[in-house]
Amino acid sequence: METKRITNDYIRDLFGLGGGAEAKKEADAILQRLHRIVFENGQDICRIDGEPDGMFFLESGEAIVLNREGEQINLMHEGQYFGEYAVLTRQKRLSTVRSNGRTVVFKMETDDVMRVLAAHPGISGELMKRLYGQVSAKHSQILELTRARRGILQDPNNRRPLGLKEMLLTYGSVAAVFLLSFFLLPKSGPAAPVFLLPLLFLIVYALLTRRTLETLILSGMFAALLLYRRELFGDYTKAVLASAASADNVFTVYVMALMGGVVTLIEASGSITAFKKHLEGRVRTGRGARLAFFVITLLTAIDDGLNLLTASVCARPAAEENRVPREETSLMAAFLPVTVCSFVPLSIWGIFVVGALKASVPTGAIGLFCRSLCFNFFSIVSVAAMLLLCFDKLPRSRQLKAAKRRVEEGGKLWPEGSEQYDPGDREKICGRVVNLLLPIGVLALASLLLGSVSAGSFAMNSAIGLTATLAVMFLLYCSQRLMSPEAFSEYLVKGMQGMLLPIVVYLLTICFSTMLNGLGLADAIDAAVPALFGRAVWLMPLVIYILATMLAAVLGSSWAMFIIAFPLAAALGGSLGMSLPLCVGAVCSAGISGEKLCPYSGEATVVGTAVGCAPDAVSGLTRRYAAAFFVLSAAFYAIAGLIDHIL
Repeated sequence: METKRITNDYIRDLFGLGGGAEAKKEADAILQRLHRIVFENGQDICRIDGEPDGMFFLESGEAIVLNREGEQINLMHEGQYFGEYAVLTRQKRLSTVRSNGRTVVFKMETDDVMRVLAAHPGISGELMKRLYGQVSAKHSQILELTRARRGILQDPNNRRPLGLKEMLLTYGSVAAVFLLSFFLLPKSGPAAPVFLLPLLFLIVYALLTRRTLETLILSGMFAALLLYRRELFGDYTKAVLASAASADNVFTVYVMALMGGVVTLIEASGSITAFKKHLEGRVRTGRGARLAFFVITLLTAIDDGLNLLTASVCARPAAEENRVPREETSLMAAFLPVTVCSFVPLSIWGIFVVGALKASVPTGAIGLFCRSLCFNFFSIVSVAAMLLLCFDKLPRSRQLKAAKRRVEEGGKLWPEGSEQYDPGDREKICGRVVNLLLPIGVLALASLLLGSVSAGSFAMNSAIGLTATLAVMFLLYCSQRLMSPEAFSEYLVKGMQGMLLPIVVYLLTICFSTMLNGLGLADAIDAAVPALFGRAVWLMPLVIYILATMLAAVLGSSWAMFIIAFPLAAALGGSLGMSLPLCVGAVCSAGISGEKLCPYSGEATVVGTAVGCAPDAVSGLTRRYAAAFFVLSAAFYAIAGLIDHIL
């Protein structure tokens, strides 16, 4: 039997009624006036600009929160409440709340809410405090949602359910393509490059639907159908299981899951708030605020989500006090977290890339990743540009000039439309700075020292390092009574669950890439590319960078692109005699530039919410600078390719 969440205790705690018999009686009276409403998947519980007709309590299921553009800005779970802001302020609703699956809510009419507040005048202020506390929780949930989608830029508009006609048209077309290809195409070979069909299908379907995971599944099925030509579902299942059973892939999945747990535990320890308090009063200039943001991303470079949360929480007060326009902070928040992490093999980003490289390079994947870092030009350019911004030396776009002029003239720190994204005060648990920095230090040292001891020579083993780090964190956090052993386990599992989607994408793309090679992709490259490029082989790194950027932008997933592009880059580099670290660096760089140039990314909403800036302003600013960094990086790849060819 399902546990009831909206209970007498819940109501008394929410409204601060106390614990006596009278309080219980009053809570029962409130419960009797609540209306139970069931919403099916995709139905709107309340709509933006709607009248404040009551507040809602989420009994079961999930609900997504959408802004005016239909972008998802939050995900709410059982036991949460919403709609109270409109009731208390008598303003129209600021967002749409839509059921995600079957959802049960209890509605409390506006008159009933006001009647309770009139009977208990002190509750109104308490409820407003709780409101802002919930806004704080919502911000954390947005970042949690983003971490669950690492490397996958899902289009918020895809939350809309499909109609029957649309489903028949979409999947009927897919079935027709599959059947016609199966019966009309010959088996793959030099005269019949059948591998082009799944690749073309992947690109076209991703462009049309903007659904990354679905695209990978259907493209993999298509490749299995053309490769094995037997029973579609059985052959595809065997191919996926074979990928999942590979020792290298098992290692990568294990490490990714543990890293997700480490990051979640760090956030739950309260160390971010402690870091913020440590900086209070120590940063006295706008330059200092920007440098603080920069340095914090360096110190927390194990996950871009942790980077973004820590830097935005800690540096924001100093930036506000020193009148730094939020557009500047949003530009740093858009570029620094992921680019800094792209240089760290022990970050979640680095772990995924090394795992993808292992599928293309038999040995020495970590060493190859480290040698490719000096060729990750987009990240290098981005970090250098943000350092210039810290010292007010970055050439300013028209938007940044307007923001600076607005603030200098005594205007707001944020552009129009940013009010609802103001992150406010997010303080909850206040732990210690050591709870943030010690686990990161232990992870680096343990991975190197214990990895070397285990291997009998100098080596890095992130799995051993993570296991040791979790042991240290358990003793550190539980001894401070920040959490119980049971809570520690729950946070660990929660973090591992947050890595499920990236892990699934990793395995599905590995499977797809393997089947493409089975259809003759690598052999075709070895045979055709040298003759195609002739004396212009020095252009290969540039071509790899441009095509990989386009693929990442189309797929909406840098991580899926990595697994497809690394084998191709390795084959191209080998057949043309190009530097393998240079080709790998071009793919790594393209993953980040593709994400920044993706036309249907929800990243702007996350960054905007983190720093309190309208997503439209963030999106426009990010893409303009990303385009400039892309062009500059492309020039560097042309130069590096020419130098490599000459030498």
